[in-house]
Amino acid sequence: MLPNLDLFLLAFLYGSFIACLVLAVSFAIMNGLLLAFSLALFSIVLFDVQDVLSFVSQYFLPLEENLKLGFILFLYTVMDYGLHATLASKPVVERLVFELKVKARHLMDHIEASASY
Repeated sequence: MLPNLDLFLLAFLYGSFIACLVLAVSFAIMNGLLLAFSLALFSIVLFDVQDVLSFVSQYFLPLEENLKLGFILFLYTVMDYGLHATLASKPVVERLVFELKVKARHLMDHIEASASY
């Protein structure tokens, strides 16, 4: 057996306890600093947002009218492209309808021929 093994174990446990306490205290300090930094950053952001909103509120009515005009122009552009696409696809649709009519006519002829037997 090793002499003074119990003293070595006691010293190891004491050192582990001290290290655990130091680690817990440093963890608490780091969390406190992180919380303080976050609160400071959040308050700075709130003050900046308040300044920006007070600046924008002066120009809100012209901004609202400009947004309405922009939406109307966007809607006009979309409708214009949609109209051109519809007019360009009209021959394709007419061809599909004609093919459908031909197939329906063939089907009706086939049904009439089957019924006459």
